[in-house]
Amino acid sequence: MEILRNLKTKKVIRTAGLMTGTSMDGLDISIADIGLSNNTADFNMIGTTSIPYPSDLQSQVRQAVYDTTKNSSELDHDLGIWYAEKLSEYLQSESIDNIELIGSHGQTIHHVSGQSTLQIGDPSYLAEKFNIPVISDFRTADIRAGGTGAPLMPRVDEWLFRNIDTAIITLNLGGVANVTFLPCTNNGDVIGFDTGPGMALLDETFLLESNEGIDVGGEFALKGNADKRLVNNWLKAPYFLELPPKSTGRDHFGIEWLADHRQELGSLTIADQLATLSLFTAKSVFLACEEFIRDHQVARVIISGGGIHHKCVMKYLIKWFNPISVVSSDQLGVSVDGKEALGFAILAVAHVKSIPGNIPSVTGAKKALVLGKITV
Repeated sequence: MEILRNLKTKKVIRTAGLMTGTSMDGLDISIADIGLSNNTADFNMIGTTSIPYPSDLQSQVRQAVYDTTKNSSELDHDLGIWYAEKLSEYLQSESIDNIELIGSHGQTIHHVSGQSTLQIGDPSYLAEKFNIPVISDFRTADIRAGGTGAPLMPRVDEWLFRNIDTAIITLNLGGVANVTFLPCTNNGDVIGFDTGPGMALLDETFLLESNEGIDVGGEFALKGNADKRLVNNWLKAPYFLELPPKSTGRDHFGIEWLADHRQELGSLTIADQLATLSLFTAKSVFLACEEFIRDHQVARVIISGGGIHHKCVMKYLIKWFNPISVVSSDQLGVSVDGKEALGFAILAVAHVKSIPGNIPSVTGAKKALVLGKITV
């Protein structure tokens, strides 16, 4: 196909990355001029934004995720149209033109580590509207090769942040939390995995109390007192004892988890529930990183994702990781809210250049593979 042959030979490709994550709060868009090799990624950010789901669409996504009434095939159609409309509106509003490629992660509505995964948001509507290739369905190839299918950001973290002199941990705080350990170059394999709950349990708990919205800044959580005994009991669950590779999702840490622990949480005020779940998220992240910190001189922890705005979770993370510095990816030129969207833009470029996008030491796949499927 001539358009793909032309893209493959280009040094820089203007790419749109679209991401809707386990937080189920909306669409992140990143537009960047991307240059990619097997070892490094260079990018010039053109624009980034986050567009909240309309309340009715968010409700339909929640229904699909939790297997209630919404037909997933119908929602696949609705989301595909909405993605195309919102990307078009954003490009026009910012006078951005000449995009050549789109990487669309889609909305995860099902993920069972190493078994199956499903992201919806039909890419054909994007391909038709912009008349350029769209890369989507990034996770299936890794699962087919015996991998967990997630997380995929460790490959992006390796391209963006790995260096010769220092070991680094990156943390993405979405609905689920995932970390990447980046040892010094040529000093071991990159390791990455989902540590457990991110913001999903906090968001669902706040939603049960308020019927709408989330405690974005963590103000309600800051007013509460964490129940350390509960947190320590929860951390004995099998998932936290498993060794990587491993991945999880709302199937594991979502409303069913809250239902299973309703009696414990019900004895606490809403502020104390939120403080306790904040500590649960932060401590599960730290404990997952403890071995890296013990065995390597980790220079810093780089955080991105919506959870970075949650002051209570961040308070606990800074406390637990002290004296290691905790910095936002913003400080390194990568938007905290747009990083995953940028990541899937980079993985789209990797696809057209036939560069593997997974890391076997992260997912457990039999081999490194080019990820995604193309729609033109």
